[in-house]
Amino acid sequence: MNQLHIYPTSRALRNVSEYYASIEGFIPSLMRIDEFEKRAILLDELTPIDPLERILLLREATAFEGFEALKFDRSLVKFFTKSEAIFKFFEEIHAEGVSFESLMQADAYAEFTEHIAILQELFYAYEALLAKRGYTDKMLLPKQYRLNEGFLARYSRIEIFLEGYVSEFELSLFEAIAEITPLVIHYHTSSFNQKMQERFLSRGIALPNNSEVSFLLGERRILQSHQQTKPIHAEVYSIEERNGQIAGAFVAIESMVQRGIAPEKIALVLPDESMKAHFKLFDKEGNLNFSMGFDYADERVYKQLEALLAYWSSFDVQERRLLERYGISLEQLDDGLSPSSTMGVEAFFSLLKELKLHEGVASLEEVASEEMVVYEESLRFLRLFEKYQFPAKQWLFLWLKLLSTITIDDVRGGLITVMGLLETRGVQFDGVVVVDFNEGVVPASSSKDQFLNTSVRAFAKLPTREDREALQKQYYKRLFEEAKEVAIFYSSASNRLPSKFLYELGLKEGREEGVPLGLLYDQKSRIVPLKDPIVEQFDAKATVWSASRLSCFLSCKRKYYYRYYANIPQKKEESLNEGAFLHTLLFHLFEERDSYTSTSQMQEALAQLIDTKHPYDDAKASYEKRLWRAKLKPFIAQQVAHFQEGWRVVVREEEFTANIGGLAFKGRIDRIDQRGDEALVLDYKSGNVPKEPKTLNPEKIVDFQMPLYAHLVAQRFTQTQLAYLKLFSQEPLQYVGHLAQREELLFEKIVELKQTHAFEAQKCESMQVCQWCEYRLLCERGEFL
Repeated sequence: MNQLHIYPTSRALRNVSEYYASIEGFIPSLMRIDEFEKRAILLDELTPIDPLERILLLREATAFEGFEALKFDRSLVKFFTKSEAIFKFFEEIHAEGVSFESLMQADAYAEFTEHIAILQELFYAYEALLAKRGYTDKMLLPKQYRLNEGFLARYSRIEIFLEGYVSEFELSLFEAIAEITPLVIHYHTSSFNQKMQERFLSRGIALPNNSEVSFLLGERRILQSHQQTKPIHAEVYSIEERNGQIAGAFVAIESMVQRGIAPEKIALVLPDESMKAHFKLFDKEGNLNFSMGFDYADERVYKQLEALLAYWSSFDVQERRLLERYGISLEQLDDGLSPSSTMGVEAFFSLLKELKLHEGVASLEEVASEEMVVYEESLRFLRLFEKYQFPAKQWLFLWLKLLSTITIDDVRGGLITVMGLLETRGVQFDGVVVVDFNEGVVPASSSKDQFLNTSVRAFAKLPTREDREALQKQYYKRLFEEAKEVAIFYSSASNRLPSKFLYELGLKEGREEGVPLGLLYDQKSRIVPLKDPIVEQFDAKATVWSASRLSCFLSCKRKYYYRYYANIPQKKEESLNEGAFLHTLLFHLFEERDSYTSTSQMQEALAQLIDTKHPYDDAKASYEKRLWRAKLKPFIAQQVAHFQEGWRVVVREEEFTANIGGLAFKGRIDRIDQRGDEALVLDYKSGNVPKEPKTLNPEKIVDFQMPLYAHLVAQRFTQTQLAYLKLFSQEPLQYVGHLAQREELLFEKIVELKQTHAFEAQKCESMQVCQWCEYRLLCERGEFL
């Protein structure tokens, strides 16, 4: 007898194949259920439409009057997201044999009938476009297929090991097949699959509850029925932090192995599959095998493309910085490349190659498996869209959509299988470990239906949210019942609760479990305590000093060592440096004139400079410009009054040099104003400036900027005053006092410098100095603590 046995998943097929390989005799043919359904039907001269192109075709079908009432954005990027809800709706009602007319009879919200009518018109328009181009869509299978009788006639008997839910269309297909070849369905009933039991009952097949049942579908006859009373041997654990469950799961797996369960017979089930990234990170020994594979969306190339799309969508400064960190050439992006430039698909891939974001396959023999998948998908993309023209930004969006569907197989060979819930269908494990068994995660809440609420679903006899959740519960129940040992973990952090499903299974809340963090963080720290470096040869006379260099040496020898001996560069600014930008503005403000006669004149000139010199044009930049115009008003008023007293700008951002006390010094002075023989040295400050003290404390002075400036300009200007120009203050001008005492202290420090020939680069004593230091992480200070 040539029999065909059908199972729900590939893993179930592998397990059955291993079983048959260990016995003698004839074995049946094996097939996965989705493959069987494809083989069992024929579509005459019709080609299934590509998943990407179907969205473009649906968008084209929306071009009729009235569609706007659904309030769907038809722009390509936004429509791609919204189209999922439309396809889900179309597919479900056709799979369940529900007509648009029957839905309109439901007592729903006021605009419901209008919306259903619009969707009906959209469906007919989409169906017409498919027919015109020789395509078909899976939603049209119920009315377009015919049975592949030649394929079905090969088998004397077909047996389906059914798990979960089948639609009205699938059940009708099975009934039609049963008229050609005897078809047996094996099914496990429980309180969690009442919907399917009702569906079989409507066809005259009454299935006993909580039983393992086999029945001939065509004859409506039960062949075997066994009551199921299998107990669940489970331990439930409560662990506070979510990632703490990882260590708990490793301990549970190790315990199962020690008790004699083979590693290949243990499954780690992840209700939330995003948790796989965390498990992969801590699986240092490679014991896990991720059956769901890894998302290509986590690969570097995908992240680069994603960052480029984000930048093209907002032109935000942070996105631009991210592109730079990813190594994308900003010069090429800025060199006449516009995301709105319309092009064909080949030109788009050429653009990606120029940016080094898409590499062709040079040698098919040596290419990595994931690269081969991407290469094959790119060929498909080229073939699919060869006649289309889109802006570069839309091409990038479409390419990312395709890449996001790619998964990379886990080939590391770990023996412990990590899987999602759906992969457990039809599979038996001796040991089962489940994490995240929390309310809201188990069972997973289905996404909100945009068109049909619960009452309409119940009216149309469509599966409700409760039905879908019950189906997940059935999968867990079957998995737990077949296992010898089960370990269930849930997180209690942030008042999270265990799933109520625990109580439906007859299990109790978990006991608090300590987390063996040593399993996750068992590596010793690689940080080597740094001894204070010693500079054995120091010659102050061989250095050209500045005010900032002198201040650095006096305030923190370790910082001086990092900056001037170790040459460790400072972190690059992530955003616009306000102080540097304002210095640039004021440099250009006095580029063509040495004074201003009115506040309106100076305000207008400054406002134009702010608009033209600001390097960015986003929302943040617009806010900064308005803020600066407002905060600079007191400064402008003071400056106009200052110029009315006869002062004129004579020096802007000029570097001066001089020998002071036997050492070479240099300094770039922001501005010098002159009135007759008088000179006023000004230093711009956008931040806070300490008030002039009544008396100086020599112990605390490390900043000698102004006395150094006085000596630097002494050869050009005789009668000199020094002041800080506080740009955002209500009283902008602050004169520097105690200059003679400051100069005396400066010369004392110069003498100490010349007498220093070596020093130990110790950390500074005051932690306040570390607050804004760029090297605080190296010193394990400041935010590091």
